[in-house]
Amino acid sequence: MAVAASPDRALGVRAAGAALFLSFMDVTTLVTIVAGHAAGLGAGALGVGLAVGAYSATNLPANVVGGILLDRLGRRRLTVLGFLLNGVAVLGYALATSVPLFILIRAFHGIVGGVHVTAVFAMAGDRTRAGRAGRSFGRYGAVIGTAWTVGPALAAVLTARSGTALAFQVVAALQVVGALVTLLFLRDVRVDESRDPTAGADAVAEAEAGASSAAVMRELAAKPSVRRALLATIAWMAAVGTLAAFLRETVVAVGLAEATSSALFSVYALIAALVMLSPLANRVDRGAADGAIGAGLGTIAVALALMAAAEAVPAQGFAVLMLASAVFGAGYGVIFPAVAGAVSLAATTRTRGRAFGLFNVAFSVGLALGPPAVGALVAGTDAVLGRTGGLHPFVPVAVLCAVAAVVVARSGRAAEATIA
Repeated sequence: MAVAASPDRALGVRAAGAALFLSFMDVTTLVTIVAGHAAGLGAGALGVGLAVGAYSATNLPANVVGGILLDRLGRRRLTVLGFLLNGVAVLGYALATSVPLFILIRAFHGIVGGVHVTAVFAMAGDRTRAGRAGRSFGRYGAVIGTAWTVGPALAAVLTARSGTALAFQVVAALQVVGALVTLLFLRDVRVDESRDPTAGADAVAEAEAGASSAAVMRELAAKPSVRRALLATIAWMAAVGTLAAFLRETVVAVGLAEATSSALFSVYALIAALVMLSPLANRVDRGAADGAIGAGLGTIAVALALMAAAEAVPAQGFAVLMLASAVFGAGYGVIFPAVAGAVSLAATTRTRGRAFGLFNVAFSVGLALGPPAVGALVAGTDAVLGRTGGLHPFVPVAVLCAVAAVVVARSGRAAEATIA
């Protein structure tokens, strides 16, 4: 018979979800206005590119450092500090009077965000019960999907009313709310409260061996389930980044208004949230994480292939793109709980910060390297074959996702056969 969650545990889970939502409202609200704000300060194409990329450039190493600090100092204090420093950074955007200063603040924000998002993920992971990681991260993923739906819309409303300064102020205020939620309703989970029976043994082994944080991270990365999750995350995030970079171009090529791309993103976010709330998110809890990861990657590959094919049938372009966006969202909804749950289950309370540091590194690598790599490949084929015979940007990343799906599925089956 299922045991009802205690009021304190249920409150902690809801508070962790609220913290996750507010932390992603920072990213999702700013993603559509940073480039325009930099241009308004006088930045050219290079300056805009540096302003957008500065966050990711400093975010990636901060993921690693953040994971180490979280396991040493605890989640709560770094989460609160992260929210407050996020607010300071976002207010700094509004006060920056030059492009170099704006870029410098973006770099600082990336450092803070790299630690902060890792902290919130680890705090959420600490509150997942044994056997319910997929279900928990499905719900957390739906929260993130909601932030991706609300954030850009909020940015559009605020900038239309009073420009980017108001948007920055509102985001900063939301970060203060996040700090208060964390202070009032969240506490660090003590190791002896962990549901993972190996937590104490891992802690003793680590202390006896004098293992460094780098050694612990290498040990985590060496676990086959974590390696498969990280590979899948890189491919999946490369797909998300490529979609963000090239969907607008595809929409225009089909003959639709540029604003259609926003509607397509909304469809993808909505379907992803619904799937993550469905029983499909529970597959990792039934020992089927690799199957879910492979299915999610394969579904995303199909969606990207459909988007590429839409240009060949412009009369049905809108319908094809809407279908492809829904399929993409379904793939996203299947894969997120699976990879996040697999990473969380492979760690203990003492090592979960570093585990999610690795997860966020894979996240950042896919987003940072996917779009430029695809862009360079497309440019190269255009130069050789001409624009009409060139490669569609969604094709190479669809192939990447399909190959990753096969690798994950095969290595997962091999691991199961070895255990059997």
